[in-house]
Amino acid sequence: MKQTYTWKLTFSFCLILVLFSAGIILCEQYQEKKYKTEAMEDRLDDYTEIIHKYIRMHSGEPVLDMEDLLSVLPAHLRFTWIDNSGKVLYDNQLNINSPVESHADRPEIREAAKTGKGSDIRVSASTTKEYLYYAKHLGNRYIRVALPYDIEVKHFLNPDNVFLYYLLLLLSFSILFMYYTAVRFGKTIRQLRDYSNAITHNLSVHTPHFPDDEIGEISKHIAEDHRHLKQELTGNIAHELRTPVTGIRGYLETILYNHLDRKKEHEFVGKAYEQILTLSELIRDMSLLSKINESPGSFQLKPIILQPIIEKVTTDLDEALREKNIVIFSTVPSGLAVLGNENLLYSVFRNLIDNVINYAGENTTIQIRQYDQEGKFAFFSFSDNGTGIKDERHLPRLFERFYRVEEGRSRDTGGSGLGLSIVKNVIIFHGGTISVKNLDTGGLEFLFSLQVG
Repeated sequence: MKQTYTWKLTFSFCLILVLFSAGIILCEQYQEKKYKTEAMEDRLDDYTEIIHKYIRMHSGEPVLDMEDLLSVLPAHLRFTWIDNSGKVLYDNQLNINSPVESHADRPEIREAAKTGKGSDIRVSASTTKEYLYYAKHLGNRYIRVALPYDIEVKHFLNPDNVFLYYLLLLLSFSILFMYYTAVRFGKTIRQLRDYSNAITHNLSVHTPHFPDDEIGEISKHIAEDHRHLKQELTGNIAHELRTPVTGIRGYLETILYNHLDRKKEHEFVGKAYEQILTLSELIRDMSLLSKINESPGSFQLKPIILQPIIEKVTTDLDEALREKNIVIFSTVPSGLAVLGNENLLYSVFRNLIDNVINYAGENTTIQIRQYDQEGKFAFFSFSDNGTGIKDERHLPRLFERFYRVEEGRSRDTGGSGLGLSIVKNVIIFHGGTISVKNLDTGGLEFLFSLQVG
């Protein structure tokens, strides 16, 4: 285990924690500032209502005296009375006898004209001071109040940093804990690796010195497992051979010991012939599997262009494909070569297409494509839009010899029951891997890899 593993693990978790914490901080500060701004605006809104009531109460007076009003308002509060055209009628901090530009384009006035109230923080063009403005549209006038955006207002609006400090402290402790956990985890991994290496070394070096009774016990278990596997395989083979042989015998006995007309006799001979083909196919497939497993050196490997093999399989199965109305689309690059054996690669696509013909149903489309290439391996997808397999518990066992999703399925539809097992063994022989899954749109998808030639 390299030391960098600890740092990589720590860095990954810390990055997640930092990003998560940053998101929380930004969200919390935004929300807190928003709430405080709304609270400040509520205060300013109360001032506008006081001013509005005072103006209404003294609206009949020839000259409106603002001194009484200003005496009940905060000394640092700026108050501006603006008509609907934007003309400033009164401002407690300006001499309105001097020309004052229209305030109709001020952000808080524009917003108040649309929604009834508006606010803004900016430097005043009249006094060159920074204010928090709040304006309210009341009938034929705007009443605007403003507080200097000084230290007091900034402190009120700025989010409370107690939560920030608490979160940063928690983040620091989390990072330290994560580093400690990564160190311990890395140490455990190193110990497991060393322990595994020690076991491997002891098995390779000291096995000849084991007591005879222990060696005998190990050999006994290995022999017992081998015997069970051999019995199971032999039983499966006998079972699969018995079916076509029994069929052939029954049809021939019927012909020999019964007086049949020429038509019926011909029908029984045809059925016997079909069973002979099934038997021949089964023997051929078993022979191929045996040769792959026991004599892999008999297969020569060389660069093989894949697309002509797919075309040959399609041509050979043309009649069966047309009978089921199955269409094949291959987008495998025409010049793509893989390192392999031509006959074995043919058997891969032959068995995959046979599987679709036998089980996918009619009016099916087959897609064959190369979807990736990494290093010396090319990755392929073989998919169809047929019936698929409803119970996904069967999927991991599809590559087992003679395994059937439904009993009698292969016998009813043809095939030896070894097709997908051959496909898997051929792919493994070529150094690749293969898996199968159900598609959401229906049908199966086989994903496999082959070495680029």
